[in-house]
Amino acid sequence: MNGFAWPSLFIALASAFSCRGTSEGTSSAGQGPGPPEWQDAAEGPPRPIVLDLTHILDACAFGHRGVLLDFGEAAAAAELRPRSIHPNTEDAIEHDGATWLRVRSHVIAASFYWPAAAAEAQDASPFVEARIRGVLARSVTFAIDGKPVGAASLARGETRIVSVRPTTPVTLTPGGHELVVHFVGGPRASDEALAEIDWAHVGIGDSAEPYAAPTHADVVVDAVVGGRSIRSLSLRAPGFARCSGWIPADTTLETSLATTGGGDAEVEARIVRDRHAPVVLGTARVPASGTAWTPWSLPVTGLEGYGAIASIELLVKRAAKGTRVLFGAPRLVGTPSQVPKDLPTARGVVLVVLGSISANALAPWGGPHKVPELAGVASGGVTFASNRAPSSLASGVVASMLTGLSPATLELDDEEGRLGEGLTTVQEACRQGGVATAMFTADPTTGSLFGFARGWDSFVAHDPLENVPGTRVFDDASAWILAHSGARFFVLVHARGGHPPWDATADDLKTMPPQGYLGMIDPRRAAEALAKARKHPARFKEDDRARAWALYDHAIDEHDAALGRLLSSLRLAGRETDTAVIVTGDVAANEGAPVPFGDSDTLEEPLLGTALVVRWPTADASAGHRVEAPTSAVDLARTILDSLGLTPPTAFQGVDLRGLAQGSVVPAQRPLAATRGARFSVRWGTYVLSGIHERESRMCDLSLDPACIADVRGTSPLALEAIRRFAIGALSTRPRRRGLHPTLDEHTTAALLRWGRAVGHE
Repeated sequence: MNGFAWPSLFIALASAFSCRGTSEGTSSAGQGPGPPEWQDAAEGPPRPIVLDLTHILDACAFGHRGVLLDFGEAAAAAELRPRSIHPNTEDAIEHDGATWLRVRSHVIAASFYWPAAAAEAQDASPFVEARIRGVLARSVTFAIDGKPVGAASLARGETRIVSVRPTTPVTLTPGGHELVVHFVGGPRASDEALAEIDWAHVGIGDSAEPYAAPTHADVVVDAVVGGRSIRSLSLRAPGFARCSGWIPADTTLETSLATTGGGDAEVEARIVRDRHAPVVLGTARVPASGTAWTPWSLPVTGLEGYGAIASIELLVKRAAKGTRVLFGAPRLVGTPSQVPKDLPTARGVVLVVLGSISANALAPWGGPHKVPELAGVASGGVTFASNRAPSSLASGVVASMLTGLSPATLELDDEEGRLGEGLTTVQEACRQGGVATAMFTADPTTGSLFGFARGWDSFVAHDPLENVPGTRVFDDASAWILAHSGARFFVLVHARGGHPPWDATADDLKTMPPQGYLGMIDPRRAAEALAKARKHPARFKEDDRARAWALYDHAIDEHDAALGRLLSSLRLAGRETDTAVIVTGDVAANEGAPVPFGDSDTLEEPLLGTALVVRWPTADASAGHRVEAPTSAVDLARTILDSLGLTPPTAFQGVDLRGLAQGSVVPAQRPLAATRGARFSVRWGTYVLSGIHERESRMCDLSLDPACIADVRGTSPLALEAIRRFAIGALSTRPRRRGLHPTLDEHTTAALLRWGRAVGHE
């Protein structure tokens, strides 16, 4: 438990292996090619490593004669209850070269997955044994799925392996289960340690036989066979290693096999998924000779579509006594990635951020709204179909675009947060690279008081109190581009989009539904009226809703036309062919809210689904294509600098969207986190894990439940395990609030009220 940083399960580009085995088993020792090695660049395009099983140990579970729960490793934190995503690393201590968990709670619970292989071999009720050092607790009891297993005494300062077996048989079926450890004795209202625990073993068979726990230190070794050293997994029989993540459908398991201890062995590889029967990829006999590594290659089957959150399971089904099986450099590799095209560097980048517009309402994403100018950008560029906002707060999303960091890291996932100093932003990196910069915003939450003005050559803000159209920022940006037509530039336009206040003439209102409307929604003060209606939703009538959405539709049309004027300015400046154009959204319109167009503190998926289209200056084969791989606002910072030929700061997260569109970055599913105050939501594939105050509350499967209502944690333990582990790494580093909130002046307070936000002074 030396920290809980999540080792990335995202696809990493790497060279391929030069050798292959067969899917039908292994050759005899000493025959065939050697172990996998890096492919020479001349042999073909690189093959991505999807999962490297010896380098993602926090994503793996190990077992020998059952399942090991290693409380001393970071991975255990994903299974501990209370299931906080902010575990206390101070409780990790060292004893005898091992890491232990110092327990302060009388009850801890750990979830575990009972594999089908263990269930198949089960001939008796399971038992529990654990390595524990007593402190204040007098004894310890164990229960599995609420059924008592047994109790054992503890002695202060004494380390012992306790073993208990239930008097009433307990049956473990394949799938998720829970082990509860209850420490008896010690003060109730105290923060003192009750005990220290190294590991627990849920086993089968003879509990009297000495147990060698397959901890990380025991399993991962640098093994030398035939004079060649390979980082390996070393497993006894019956034993397994199970590593989870997103597994694309077109991957291959690559490893090399050997034994130590003088005996032969039988091994098997499986794909394991929630609500699916295990799929055996292949079996092999590993000979006793230890003179050479034997390659083993198996294509992954049983995954439809793009793939799924699943586990690769390596099993040692049989081995001679004293024999260990070595899986050398086990990894899943994908199909060769595309070699990135050498495209010209852009001399300009224009980023347009539209407020409160849902992607699914727009034509490029299959929606009813035509938006011809945006559709024209999409036809000449790339539409990213699965863009997800990292917050439901517009200022946090825009900050991510400019810093390559999440709103949680920036402390901008609450509505009064301010973009802090000391961060390298896109505009500052551009200025250092000789690129002129300008930002034009019509959103008061991305104004100077909230930290967004720093680092720009030009910064212009039009707040809602000004008597100018909401689309004025487009015309300002057009004028700036014409004035800087000979320069390299980066321009950001943060427009209101569909967010009130709205612009509509008297003639517009005459033809706008509902006919004869006399309700509360006045275009210029609509946000204030809607804010008041949220306190008394019953006062918001259907006519009010109809008028609000009609004004929203009108605003989309006006902003699309303004986008057209901005694009025309690029043509007039002679910059259309060397400027990248990015159009995206901050957050989506909250169509399901009782009273719409507020700053929602929820993180529902419809609110996070935002538009993203990129048109690079030179058309290529990707123009007009859709990319289904998930993307985020965090990706834009790196993409902007890469497009301009500038090196992104090392702190920037995300991926380059041009590489994703070209296929040089493999379009794998990756988990994306969103935060809003105390709330969090992590989406990976079709699964969404959400919670509040750093505790999960439910996980839904959007493929079964688009409304994300049903909790599937009980039926999807493997997906839950993988997403929990990501959440620990992505969200446990959320900074504690340090009060980075501005003191609002009278004008800003009034502007925010006109925007529909109730504010107070700090």
